[in-house]
Amino acid sequence: FYVFYLFSIVFFFFFFQAEDGIRDAQESRGLGDVYKRQTVSRVGMVYLDPINLGWIPFAYSWKLRRNKDEVETMNELFDQYIQALINFVLEGMIDDTVVAPPKLVVPTSDLNMVRQLCTMLQTVITPAVGVPEPKALQSIFVFCCIWSFGALISEEADRARFDIFLKKLCGWPLQDSGENFLTRFVGAGSLPERKTLYDYYFDLEDNRWKPWEVLTSPFTPPPDGKFSSVLVPTVDTERGMWLLEKIVGNRTPVMFVGESGTAKTVTIQAFLRKLKNRERVQVGDEVQLDEMLLEMNFSSRTSSLDAQRTLEDNVEKRTNVVLGPPAKKRLLVFIDDVNMPKVDLYGTQQPIAFLKLLLENRCWYDRKDLLWKEVRDTQFLAAMGPPGGGRNSLDPRFVSLFTVFNVPFPSDDALRAIYLQILEDSYGNIS
Repeated sequence: FYVFYLFSIVFFFFFFQAEDGIRDAQESRGLGDVYKRQTVSRVGMVYLDPINLGWIPFAYSWKLRRNKDEVETMNELFDQYIQALINFVLEGMIDDTVVAPPKLVVPTSDLNMVRQLCTMLQTVITPAVGVPEPKALQSIFVFCCIWSFGALISEEADRARFDIFLKKLCGWPLQDSGENFLTRFVGAGSLPERKTLYDYYFDLEDNRWKPWEVLTSPFTPPPDGKFSSVLVPTVDTERGMWLLEKIVGNRTPVMFVGESGTAKTVTIQAFLRKLKNRERVQVGDEVQLDEMLLEMNFSSRTSSLDAQRTLEDNVEKRTNVVLGPPAKKRLLVFIDDVNMPKVDLYGTQQPIAFLKLLLENRCWYDRKDLLWKEVRDTQFLAAMGPPGGGRNSLDPRFVSLFTVFNVPFPSDDALRAIYLQILEDSYGNIS
């Protein structure tokens, strides 16, 4: 009796301590927005406020999995860049001065940006590459900062501000290659002055900053002849293709966000066709899987059952509780207009809730047998327009599962080049 009495006292003491210690979530649709603190504690959840937890534990655990030869330099780079970039992007802080923060295409958090930075770093610095020398490693780090902390900035003026801030934070001298910037490249230890860092990538083979223009290829008409399938190679499309290749090769979900007319959907479709048709190159003992493509278009009437049935039709039963595409294949699922499903009475989008369960656990419940089934060799790509005009805001926890890039509207020079190449091809066929 006395043991039971003592156990009861200890239990209720920790119960009320946990209940008082739980704080409401600060992010939209977090636990604090839906449930009371008492409800969270009574179902046995231990909730950690992301504001108190921060990004440092994630970065620490990520660096433990990296090559020991690069960790010391990585620690210095994280200390130099991360918190300053977070303060600028989220709060608009430059040293002790507060300015208007950049406008983001979708909301984000410090942890999401650091996670995307780590994803970009491991896609560029692969085991096959080895450990770059310190200046090259810092150049790669700066490049990855552009496509993590600056990836969601929507306004051109804000991108220019971010570019200036990052160059100042780096402290390296700026080098102007003049009108020959397409052939004279800036080496590691310097930064290109002409244009912004969004217009360059760092080539690890040459250890130089190169403009995206060097990757553009000549225009070729689509095989089906449909105007909707026309994709004229520009800096924006080649940049998108490069980023897709890195992220998809890392087996990470990726999402493009942009207004209508930015070619986000056509870029992803062209990349998937190119990926499916290219020759396989054996790398070590890694098993090379052939790509199997599935395209889904969400609308306001799409339900979670529709999404699950479509996926079930494209996977097969491997064991009683394991599903997947046919042997030696991986399923690449492209979801267009992913934020179109309507919001229900409880503030959720049912297809998004289903996809969040699948992406987090790589499993779903069979609706007939109620079995917990694992789904293997499946990867997701998504595209969406900014919220508004029938498009809804996505659950930030769902968005955090993706590596997200903003796709800006083409510049005047890009539009001129697009129409010029289409006209040249058309008139060439007539003559």
